[in-house]
Amino acid sequence: MITGHLGVALAARGQWPVVSLFWLLGASIAPDLLDVAYALSGICSPYGLYSHTIPAAALIGAVLGGIAFLATGSRAAGMLTAGVVLAHLPLDFVTGNKIFWPGGPLLGLRLYQRPLQDFLVEVPIALGGWWMLRRRGRGPRWAIIGVAALALVVVQGTFDLLQRGLKPSGCRWAATSAPSLPRENR
Repeated sequence: MITGHLGVALAARGQWPVVSLFWLLGASIAPDLLDVAYALSGICSPYGLYSHTIPAAALIGAVLGGIAFLATGSRAAGMLTAGVVLAHLPLDFVTGNKIFWPGGPLLGLRLYQRPLQDFLVEVPIALGGWWMLRRRGRGPRWAIIGVAALALVVVQGTFDLLQRGLKPSGCRWAATSAPSLPRENR
């Protein structure tokens, strides 16, 4: 899920304007940003083990929610931030194939393998979030103009056309690199 995560942030900001939109956009993709950081530092996080499992997402949500609370003094801001982070997991279930609990099986509907279906699922989520933000009028002008909606569609379409190998990984899969995963999941 790419623009769908952003749609959740847009919708959350439209309903509860207690934190900045930029913060919520970052929180919505925080597990993916963590994956990029792991890849850049050469840390292997197989199938999102350190970023997309329930314990990892709960920790990310707690840390970012705590930062939001400390920065704003608002418990609502902290809870909203944590909720946006945790919303990442069910959305990734739809598009990906990840481990959601350490030692658990790979789960997901794998829509990334069917780009047209992925596009048809993600774009309505992204545009729905954009529409909720726009309807409430609680977003910055750049986020509620029509060009922003068009940008979401273009970004998603581009991702679906080019998505093979786009997400970086610190893992170099060899036959012996993941002994804890069943053979059929490698």
